[in-house]
Amino acid sequence: MDAQKARRDSLLQRNMLLSMRLDNGQSSQVAGSGAKKVLNVARGGANGVSKTWRMSHSPQRAVSKLSSPPKASWNKPSATRKTGTERSLKPSPIHSKPSVKQPPFLGIKSLSLDDFDIGKKLGKGKFGRVYCVKHKKTGFICAMKAMEKSELVQYNVQKQFRREVEIQSSLSHPNLTKLYGFFHDDKRVYLLMEYLVNGELYKVLKARGPFNDIVASHYVYQMADALDFMHQKNIIHRDVKPENILMGFGNVVKLTDFGWSIISARGVRRKTLCGTIDYLSPELITSREYDDKVDVWALGVLTYELIVNSPPFEEDSKDSTYKRIVSGDLKFPDTISSDAQDLIRKLLRHKAKDRISLQDVKRHPWILKHKSFW
Repeated sequence: MDAQKARRDSLLQRNMLLSMRLDNGQSSQVAGSGAKKVLNVARGGANGVSKTWRMSHSPQRAVSKLSSPPKASWNKPSATRKTGTERSLKPSPIHSKPSVKQPPFLGIKSLSLDDFDIGKKLGKGKFGRVYCVKHKKTGFICAMKAMEKSELVQYNVQKQFRREVEIQSSLSHPNLTKLYGFFHDDKRVYLLMEYLVNGELYKVLKARGPFNDIVASHYVYQMADALDFMHQKNIIHRDVKPENILMGFGNVVKLTDFGWSIISARGVRRKTLCGTIDYLSPELITSREYDDKVDVWALGVLTYELIVNSPPFEEDSKDSTYKRIVSGDLKFPDTISSDAQDLIRKLLRHKAKDRISLQDVKRHPWILKHKSFW
């Protein structure tokens, strides 16, 4: 077993070394303002609501069905807990080489889907599917998010997509996934992103959880630091949950999926309802204006779920969950330490202004008590 583990770790390290080529003195601007030119299509489509329980949703936009990738000989597809209509991810029949805006890791001026081997499916987003891919020429391994142009138009989310690219390309933090570049063809747009070999925190939590206080506090600290960084740049994530957190080496976790993120100046409050049912704050459910404190609430739900292995307000129906959230019906099992309970209560204050700051989260006794063991 030790020999197998050593071999597996060696292979993971090799993949990580391949990924490190991206930052080997070749960094340059990726998307920036040029992202607005990626998708030049007309606006239109219908609006709706996603009804998938743990999927992100908004009553103002519909969520498209998602598919599995084709099998690739160099990697087997992994199982996922979300299902959808099967669709092949193959190059378009009429496939011209699309342009990439200054790709920082390959040093070439254009890319197409033909340049990559498509591997296992890593996850599903609201408007796209994410795969592990390998660049054929260099062997570089990264994650590719593929989105159908027709779906972006149908559900009228071109602006949301451009915003996602602009926001993610502007962020540089050890606990936020990197966006390396993008390209497009006749049918789809593709984002090339950092690949984290250990996958979603959600899957690890369900397989091995709940986590003890040492592990959980480490993850919570990293997420608090990442959100604090985003909020200082006036960016609200709006969809914090274990499915949107990826795991790297050394228990490093990284927040991903900026599809619902928004740039919101200080003092400006938002109204759009979006996020995941179990993670919605009271002000979102009751259609009140909100600010970046919705991320603080979500961090409280995440903290609880990491320790208990289920969200604090989870019920069989959406309405019952909403009722518990709005009424503040927060219950703790006996297994949760008093320090952890204290932090969770301070994160899950009903009034947004009463919630603990992210800076104070990082200094909370529950965090400091376990920090030396990370």
